[in-house]
Amino acid sequence: MKLKPSQSAAENARLVLPKMARKYFEAGRKAIEGKRPPDELHGFRLETKRFRYTLELFRPFYGPQLDRYLKALRELQSALGKVSDYQAIQRVLASDPELEAQIEHALKGKVKDLRHSWRAFDSEGQLKRWRTYLAGDHTKPRRKSPARAPSKKVAIRAASSIFSSKNEPELRSGRPVLGSFRF
Repeated sequence: MKLKPSQSAAENARLVLPKMARKYFEAGRKAIEGKRPPDELHGFRLETKRFRYTLELFRPFYGPQLDRYLKALRELQSALGKVSDYQAIQRVLASDPELEAQIEHALKGKVKDLRHSWRAFDSEGQLKRWRTYLAGDHTKPRRKSPARAPSKKVAIRAASSIFSSKNEPELRSGRPVLGSFRF
């Protein structure tokens, strides 16, 4: 990641992070769609962590909408972590053939789940969405549309509901009414 000292952190983020996203998606496609063995997925797990933590560093420049992207990365990181956990268990229990076979079966299921998660993460147009979002300027406050006064119809409806026939007995009593209490 090559930052330019002459530019602000937000400008650097908009320049660097879209490229980082492209490289991340390329690495994921190579690692996961390439049907690599589970032990080779560990490198991609580390890349996922690095990418997520880098995005979290720049969170102040992207606002709360970045959380949606980070959530997707956390879910993918979790799936990668499960594969890694089963690999570690497999190494520890390598001396028991029966347990190793069960763990191997479970590991294949976790890898299948990971590939399914990756396909959802890398679905049609996702890389473009990530790059477009990360290249955008999110530091400017969004303009809110000016508040409009209620229309005449709304005002008339509100007034007529206040003085509807169901309220008339209380109003005719001559006593002031405040909510449901009479004085």
